[in-house]
Amino acid sequence: MLFRYLHDEAFLAFSREHKHLYAACLLDLYDRYFTGAPAFPTPQEVTHAVYDVMRANPTLWNEDDDFGEALPEVISAGRRRIKRASADGSETADKALMIARQIYARLVGWGWLEEEEYGLRVTVDMPMGPLLVIQRLSSLNRDVSQRFGGLIVTVRLNLEAVEKLSPDVVDRRQREVALALREARNQVDQFTRSLRAILSDLKRIRRAVMESKTVGDRLEAFFEEFVGQLLLKDFESILTFNHPYRFRDSIVDTARRIAHTPATMQVLSEEYRAAGISGSLSEAALEAEGDLLAIESTFGQIGEMFERIEAFRRQLESRVRNTIKYAERGTQGLVGRAGDLVGRLDRLIVNGRSPNATLEWSLEPMRAPWSEHHQAPSREPRKPMEAQPLGERPNDPLYEIRKQLRLAYIARIAPGPTQVRGFLERQVPPGATREARFIALMSIDDFLAFDAARRFALTRDVPAEIARHFELEFAPDTPPHDSDWLRCANFIIRRQATASVRRLHA
Repeated sequence: MLFRYLHDEAFLAFSREHKHLYAACLLDLYDRYFTGAPAFPTPQEVTHAVYDVMRANPTLWNEDDDFGEALPEVISAGRRRIKRASADGSETADKALMIARQIYARLVGWGWLEEEEYGLRVTVDMPMGPLLVIQRLSSLNRDVSQRFGGLIVTVRLNLEAVEKLSPDVVDRRQREVALALREARNQVDQFTRSLRAILSDLKRIRRAVMESKTVGDRLEAFFEEFVGQLLLKDFESILTFNHPYRFRDSIVDTARRIAHTPATMQVLSEEYRAAGISGSLSEAALEAEGDLLAIESTFGQIGEMFERIEAFRRQLESRVRNTIKYAERGTQGLVGRAGDLVGRLDRLIVNGRSPNATLEWSLEPMRAPWSEHHQAPSREPRKPMEAQPLGERPNDPLYEIRKQLRLAYIARIAPGPTQVRGFLERQVPPGATREARFIALMSIDDFLAFDAARRFALTRDVPAEIARHFELEFAPDTPPHDSDWLRCANFIIRRQATASVRRLHA
């Protein structure tokens, strides 16, 4: 079912010996007829386009298809035939037209094109599956850096527009701004894919540099692919107007404020349901909450991807820097100076001067830089290896302290079920019920445990250790929790009675 919209033999076009020719023909047909204004070309016009691709790219054929001369231009002569623009015919053009018809027939047979009859007129169209595949291939064939420009600014502007929504807004156009949240999430996913594409391209360039046989090929691969294609385009994009750290804090804060504002979340739920994204208000609220959490988590973890890109860039530049450094050292010895001497002697002979002419040049004295009485000792038999106990690992007190502080920070910033359960036990007596809006937060630990409990109630995914003692119910219709720490939707906490309390009641 993965390729149910494609013909079974669709990918034969990219697996045969003429795969580059088929790719060029499909891209040209897509740009010429199947983008922009609707067009329904005839089979003769499509064959004409294939012929133009063959004439513009003679290097795409193998030796058996090499016609030896440039192909003449052809023009459509009506519905049934094609004639050449030049008056004189040639066997080369006839053979090229025959191959163009064969390529067209194969594209139709493999499902990339299909013919439709409208009365007496036959037109050519591209089915949905091949059209989506060629659309993706065409986007990859273009400058991918242009597709990523301004995404960070666009995401920030969309979130700021969504934050201004409230139930008091009745204008339909203003309320439809809520759909910009889903577009912002799609743009964030696209930006993440762009960073992965840059990292993959860096790996490809590194392989090309390392596989180069000579220093010249290595430098050519570096400057043409890294500097010319990647550095001046994608790196200019992510290091200037599209830098991941440019509006990261602003985007994360705005997403959190929207998620903790019930009025804005109500408008988002209503517009999501009106647009058909979700079937009910509860599902729409979860969809909006998921979009906001996705944006927040993506920008919260985007630093790791950017650091990897920077590390690859530094490694590639240092590798090429070392190549240039050692290549320059080769001209500092006797060979480099001797080459200069030979060139000067050749110029004297070419100018017709005496072959016994003399010129100034310095020769280094032939003396060894080491003493003749300090020769290397003769090689002795290798000593057998002896088993010895391993030494203790060096202990760094500063590293141990930093490690303990980091573990303590991680354990505190992400409280587990045990910490959340302890917080709830302090807030709710056994057998009692309490709403979250009446809970007072006194410390950062209370805030972190409260926020974790709120997420459990929102997602209805309560850990077993907490579910055995508490029931968390999301209550967005009641007044929200509003304190100095945060403002969020209300939820209800019900604590089950212990065994001793049950016996007393019995």
